[in-house]
Amino acid sequence: MESYFSGEFAHSLDEKGRLAIPAKFRGRFKEGAVVTRWLGECLAIWPAPEWTSLNDDIAKRPRTDPAATRFRHFLLAGAHEADPDGQGRLTLPSHLREYANLQNAAVVIGNSDHLEVWEPGRWRAELAKVQADIAGDLKDLGI
Repeated sequence: MESYFSGEFAHSLDEKGRLAIPAKFRGRFKEGAVVTRWLGECLAIWPAPEWTSLNDDIAKRPRTDPAATRFRHFLLAGAHEADPDGQGRLTLPSHLREYANLQNAAVVIGNSDHLEVWEPGRWRAELAKVQADIAGDLKDLGI
């Protein structure tokens, strides 16, 4: 089951802006991690190999495509390489904590190939939106 990330975990940030990776996922970050902005005003944490794969996919998009350029700017300009410390914590830079409105508490969720870090209130709002929209979304997906 270690091929993808799933689950929801309540965590706190310490005074240095460090966040503990959920214990069950720490082995996936032995080669390092990249933390960056993500959609919905949250952060994404990518294991180094998955980050490389994502960048390979992005590089296939035409450099002259304005949408691809905007996505590159959004994703790559805020990216921060990090190695978990001995306790499985990553330091979240202040510019990323500000973007995601992270203070002392966070919700870490698994989203297939990466983790997302949400401010708890934003996560509750996102989850409520998902619950309101899911029936129509699933129908459109043929599920």
